[in-house]
Amino acid sequence: MQVRVLSMCLLGGVAFLLLLAVGCAAPDKLTYGSFERIRVDAATRNDVRELIGSPDNELGELWLYHRPDAHLEVMIDFDEGGRVTRKQWIDGLGEQWQDSRDETRSADQD
Repeated sequence: MQVRVLSMCLLGGVAFLLLLAVGCAAPDKLTYGSFERIRVDAATRNDVRELIGSPDNELGELWLYHRPDAHLEVMIDFDEGGRVTRKQWIDGLGEQWQDSRDETRSADQD
């Protein structure tokens, strides 16, 4: 009987800690509003990390963010000095693709 009570208390404690951990998880910083605040040729790696969080993958000067459940891919390119040179937001569900390189081209054509 004592072992059963102890097992139930232990199981309850573990369940409580799991619920607490899930409830305290930080919200995802990767939002379109935060992405828009990243300024090409001005923002640094630290700025990007503060605005949208740490990348899921780092490939040299390219940071990749993946949210498969939301069909979202974000790419941030840096120069060797650590400044953002290009940013891309590809939202498959929202059918939205923003590429800062396209914005630069259209501004040059005006």
